[in-house]
Amino acid sequence: MTDFPRIINTEIIDTETDVFWHSNTTSHENISTKNILILSKKFDEQSAEHSQLIKILDACKLKSDAYNLLQFAENEKRAWHQLKVSVQPSAVILFGIHPTDLGVSALFRLNSINNFDGVTWIPTLSLQDLEQQPQAKKDLWVNALKPLFADTQ
Repeated sequence: MTDFPRIINTEIIDTETDVFWHSNTTSHENISTKNILILSKKFDEQSAEHSQLIKILDACKLKSDAYNLLQFAENEKRAWHQLKVSVQPSAVILFGIHPTDLGVSALFRLNSINNFDGVTWIPTLSLQDLEQQPQAKKDLWVNALKPLFADTQ
């Protein structure tokens, strides 16, 4: 028997992707069904990022009973298909979280309203980066948050 040379010497799917297929209900067992899902990089309660988020939510006229807030640690990944089933959001706001961190392979326009998987998505910079980039913050408000939340109430 002869050995055939390997043309491609790589794994098809890396082991990091496994996180999207393991049952991980503990990461969102304390959240309930709400219309808005906010995903952000981890921040402290008394931080500038927290104050920034509160200002944004107040401008959107969103009360705490309207949304779930999940914070991601550095390099943390969570499965979108599991979040969608447990939270059932109609809109997702991504503050510095990339769709691939959710196992989503889609191209979204930054600071704009995007539709994917029957849900409205608004990807933007992290809360810290928004504070440092006023034009991006303005674009987020004018192109996405104001039309979706403030103008509809």
